Amino acid sequence: MSECNLDEEQVNRCECIGKTFTQLKTFENFEAAQATTRCGIECGGCVPYIKLMFACGETAFDIDDPRLAEYE
Repeated sequence: MSECNLDEEQVNRCECIGKTFTQLKTFENFEAAQATTRCGIECGGCVPYIKLMFACGETAFDIDDPRLAEYE
């Protein structure tokens, strides 16, 4: 698993670019966020979390959230 910034054991940001999921949520979708910010390109560890964020609207996740399997 990649390095994550954990806030109370939750993943809430792309550490590589220093953007929170709340900031990334302002984009229309994952592809737009990635094209503009390059989130998920360096280490890729945040990609399933960001895709889940766009699917469900939440901005912080348990590191082992079972829903992540759908987005890996």
